[in-house]
Amino acid sequence: MKKILCIGELLIDFFTTHTEVSIIEAKTFEKQAGGAPANVAATIAMLGGQAYFCGKVGNDAFGHFLKQTLEQAGVHTDQLIMDPSAPTTLAFVSRQKDGERDFIFNRGADESLCIEDLNLQQLMISDMFHFGSATALLSEPFSKTYEQLMQTMLMQDYFISFDPNYRADLWKHDTEQFIRKCEPFIEAANFIKMSDEELLLFARTDNFEQAIEWLTQLNDKTIAITQGASGTMLIQNGQITTVPAFPVNSVDTTGAGDAFVGAVLYQLSKYEDTNLSFNEWVTVIEFANRAASKVCEKVGAIESLSSLKELQ
Repeated sequence: MKKILCIGELLIDFFTTHTEVSIIEAKTFEKQAGGAPANVAATIAMLGGQAYFCGKVGNDAFGHFLKQTLEQAGVHTDQLIMDPSAPTTLAFVSRQKDGERDFIFNRGADESLCIEDLNLQQLMISDMFHFGSATALLSEPFSKTYEQLMQTMLMQDYFISFDPNYRADLWKHDTEQFIRKCEPFIEAANFIKMSDEELLLFARTDNFEQAIEWLTQLNDKTIAITQGASGTMLIQNGQITTVPAFPVNSVDTTGAGDAFVGAVLYQLSKYEDTNLSFNEWVTVIEFANRAASKVCEKVGAIESLSSLKELQ
């Protein structure tokens, strides 16, 4: 089974326990482990795969909680840096009455990850690499480190997975900068997962058919467009199909996309050759859809992954 390294942010999500209120109105919050690449790593490990995580947290109580959470999920944390000079990154989130998120982001240690922090020789023992850009591309030095790592893996011909993870709250709707920073990763990746919203952003159109036409021009890549209850569109070498979603009584969709990616990578890690046929990819996506649906049945991201044991 191949080793998979997920690189990116690991942070604390504080979700208000009140419903339909702003952060101003909220009085209590619940602490949860978060960060899209970390969620992907935890999914891989919970499914029985070999998952490794690379990122930076503060050498504080929150950082130790996050490290412990990943290790309890089965993720290897040798490349998790505990920074004594910066606090762990925190996010405070609530859902308002109009359905919009109220969001405060206190950036900390994760953005200061540098190449000099890392043992590249140890990183390279992995066989597959996953990048997710929710916060990694926001600012230097992390964004520079992220691209340097991607270029290194590309030159060594490793399998690269990429999930753009667009967050309007973080990018303040500066979509052009987001697109520009993501383009090298889209070019390098073997597997790309996007939401339909992200697809329209990258294709620079409001027309979904035109966006799909843009996607078909990305040769030698396998692309999954997640569309919630409508299923997942799979595109590979001009072939397109929609793999149905699994019916679910959804409680919380947080982390569902990350569980999807983790389930895809876990299955790929079991193949000696990742150049799968289209039909093999359909089977992979069916399993990933099922994994994502299970996560929606519970609240939280990593906390909800225990249900994935039922899929093994």
